[in-house]
Amino acid sequence: MAGNGRPAKPIRIDGQEIFEVDCLDGFKMLEDESIDHVSTSPPYNLGGFHADRKYRSYAGDFSDDMPEADYRAFIKQVVNECHRVLKPNGSFFLNMKTRIIDGVSIPPFWILEDNPFHLKQEIIWHFPSTANVDKIRFFPLFEYVFWFVKDIVRFKEKWNNEWAIVGNVWYISHITDRNETKAGEDEGGIQHPAPFPTQLSQAMVLSTTAEGDTVLDPFLGSGTTLKVCRHYKRRGIGFEKFFSHYEQVVRRRIASDDFPPTILEIKAGKNQKRREEHMSLDNFIR
Repeated sequence: MAGNGRPAKPIRIDGQEIFEVDCLDGFKMLEDESIDHVSTSPPYNLGGFHADRKYRSYAGDFSDDMPEADYRAFIKQVVNECHRVLKPNGSFFLNMKTRIIDGVSIPPFWILEDNPFHLKQEIIWHFPSTANVDKIRFFPLFEYVFWFVKDIVRFKEKWNNEWAIVGNVWYISHITDRNETKAGEDEGGIQHPAPFPTQLSQAMVLSTTAEGDTVLDPFLGSGTTLKVCRHYKRRGIGFEKFFSHYEQVVRRRIASDDFPPTILEIKAGKNQKRREEHMSLDNFIR
């Protein structure tokens, strides 16, 4: 076992496993090349400040406010660990966004420097609205998803090529998931500050895994990845240092059968409709 990590006791929910540990400690429990797929979205390191200028603290002692150099070193350490535990034919999807710090845009391209993975493709996650409505710039309506592979040939063993038609711009709203992760009415607001959209996780997991595969999310957050794993018969593992704080939301999400159509189903449905309309037009012309 790499790092001689002492196994922590997993929290099991409907066949999915959660370890309430810091992700770097969690990685120590995993063998080399033991994971089929990794997908995650790390903290933004914006100090807890949201676009509406209100401060919303995360759980426990986590302030999301590391010195920038330390933050980048930490994320790169996570990337290296993802590379270590991923199987040669596995994929790693990393969601990051352009951050605005002191009025300056900082895109996440630094993650490509000294990166052990091959960058297979960059994907744009486009959403219809944003809370960042400062009228001193164009409203930000997208984030990046970097699709990394360990072996530029063997990734095809897991790649479900029917997903190719969705393209590399994914139109996915986050509103539904924000509603799902609201705290009780007496508490108000959103319990988790940045829930991961179900459709985003569906696209990542279903395009590059098969039933029975092991999927890791080192920043589990509100539990979206494991929700998708349970529903689609994957074995999900999540690390979440503050699981106890978000436990009610995570348990509810993993057990949920409330799923939107995948973006592949939406795309395929639109293509079928176009074909039917074209056929109808041909019949009319004849």
